[in-house]
Amino acid sequence: MTGHADLRPEAFPDPADLLPYGHPALHVDRILAHRPGALTAVKAVSGHELGGHAGSARPARLPSTLVLESFLQACGLLVALDAGDGAPGRLLVFGSARNLRFEGAVRAGELLVHEVERGDTDGDTTVFSGVSRTGDGQLVLTVERAITLSRPADSLAAASSAD
Repeated sequence: MTGHADLRPEAFPDPADLLPYGHPALHVDRILAHRPGALTAVKAVSGHELGGHAGSARPARLPSTLVLESFLQACGLLVALDAGDGAPGRLLVFGSARNLRFEGAVRAGELLVHEVERGDTDGDTTVFSGVSRTGDGQLVLTVERAITLSRPADSLAAASSAD
């Protein structure tokens, strides 16, 4: 995503104010750019959160599952910003993905930058695509198609209380 005139961090809301969970489940630190249908967000990866490799010369890597989770949270931020009202009371639930390619790794001390684009939307179902790179541009993840479902937050609470 290029050509955004205002990249000041304060130009965009804090991701914790838009997504319904916080630390340690929140895996996006800042929104860098937004236009309808596209968003760039970043996560700073710390050795502390990875647990590191005690006594090892090999630096810790963010597991691929958390790279994907962070990417999907960026998709949720895009939905919230495009809705204009932060989509209050809604949760974005991951449905499926096609042609995920993990092509690199992100290590402690690096940034993970997500560029996500919204594709088709049909009711509560939305399709996303995009890439994730390290802060210096190394490709980490390519997502051809991720499908999500938007659900009322209280529907999940009701389902878990019925168990």
